Amino acid sequence: MRPVTWRPVNRRLVLPLTLLTVAVIAGLQAQRTDRVAAATQVEVSAADSAEVGTPLFSVRRIPEFLQAPTAHRRLREALAEPVAALPPGTCLSVAEFGHDLFSVDAATPMAPASAQKLLTGLAALRVLGPEAVLTTTVVVDEPPANGVVRGDLWLVGGGDPLLMTAPYADRFEDPIAWSNLADLADQVVSAGIIEVEGAVVGDEARYDRIRYLGTWPDRFKPGWSIQSGPLSALSVDDGFVNWDPVNPAASLSVPANDPAMLAARLFDDLLEERGVVIRGRPDSGTVSGVTEQHTVASLDSPPVRLLVEQMLVESDNTTAELLVKEMGRTTTERGTTVRGLSVLLDALEAAGHPIDGVVPHDGSGLDPDNRLTCGLLASVLDDRDLGASLVESLPVAGDRGTMKKRFGGTAGEGRVRAKTGTLRGVTSLAGVLDTPGGRRLAFALVSNGELPYEIRELHEDLVLSMLSYPAGPGVDLLSPLPVVDLPMPQTSGG
Repeated sequence: MRPVTWRPVNRRLVLPLTLLTVAVIAGLQAQRTDRVAAATQVEVSAADSAEVGTPLFSVRRIPEFLQAPTAHRRLREALAEPVAALPPGTCLSVAEFGHDLFSVDAATPMAPASAQKLLTGLAALRVLGPEAVLTTTVVVDEPPANGVVRGDLWLVGGGDPLLMTAPYADRFEDPIAWSNLADLADQVVSAGIIEVEGAVVGDEARYDRIRYLGTWPDRFKPGWSIQSGPLSALSVDDGFVNWDPVNPAASLSVPANDPAMLAARLFDDLLEERGVVIRGRPDSGTVSGVTEQHTVASLDSPPVRLLVEQMLVESDNTTAELLVKEMGRTTTERGTTVRGLSVLLDALEAAGHPIDGVVPHDGSGLDPDNRLTCGLLASVLDDRDLGASLVESLPVAGDRGTMKKRFGGTAGEGRVRAKTGTLRGVTSLAGVLDTPGGRRLAFALVSNGELPYEIRELHEDLVLSMLSYPAGPGVDLLSPLPVVDLPMPQTSGG
């Protein structure tokens, strides 16, 4: 008789076979547990020294995996009714930890309105860095002599979108980070400057001088419905000459034709209030060709993470567009929107986010021809490196920013952090929901077309329908069981 030969098991197959077995058993076990969980609750009291009695390879050792099939099914059931109420031309994506849970046309390109700022925010965090700052400087052609500047005093813009005077900043209802132009004036005085024989001259050469994007609707440019200040690397008070002392809406403000000159004039006033004598009149221009200028003062912006937060909380179009220009700047080229948007797309793609069908025309979402997908919006909110920072920058329902009056009187207050968006024929809502069950879902919801009057309520109803997640067998019911001491079997000698 030929002896039996035992062949060694191919170890490469062990793990896949084990996972397959676990998956099959999990599905069957989840269905069984779902049926009996409501009726059967076995409580076992274990001593402190009790050992876990669940076998090593039991699926009960991964309770959330067991819970998932039922939780996902119940989420789909909860979403069915609010999804059916949405108008045609709507996309939806719901995800957890980057895993898609539910979607409707999530890969269809849509006009996003201000949800576009989520792309700008993540790209700025990735390209510029969360702690990067944009610095405004004061330079002179030659060191002051006995406190006297022989030529002009140059105010050089570094792209800081939150460079402001105190009265302008005080109008915002929610606290924001900002740079106080008066601090820069104090530095000049501290440097010992008492007289400027020339003028204060504003330099905005860091970026191009395109004030408003040509593709924006005319109503968003200077006029009754302006939505952004004039874009400039040297922008004080968002580049507005006049503004409402209480309401910070851009549509109530008057833009400067020359933002750099406005900045120079405001800085001139602050210096003169501090006793500095300035002989010339404020002007704008480009720093002279002296080989090496001398810096007498500098002022850093808040870090980029706070610039992104202000942009999202206030839905600030000016900040969004200036961040795009900064991303488009190189060591040899001025910052431009076109180059910045190219960098934005490259950054998203390099981070693994789906950009098929995505066409950005600006950073703010004012351009109705912007196109992105719900899948991309949900993906950036779950960015592996900086998604948490982006989420923490979002407005909070019932608390701050553009979400302060959303989800009022509902369980969504304090649980929903999201970016809103509204244009003619566009309504969007994208963010995260923290469920009572301790889970965080990323969602993106965009509707385009002829929208019903109650579209915002329909969006909110859908988000609220996700609050029950994860509705399924409790994790405690699926966790490893403690050992119950059993009598040892008796054996007979012999």
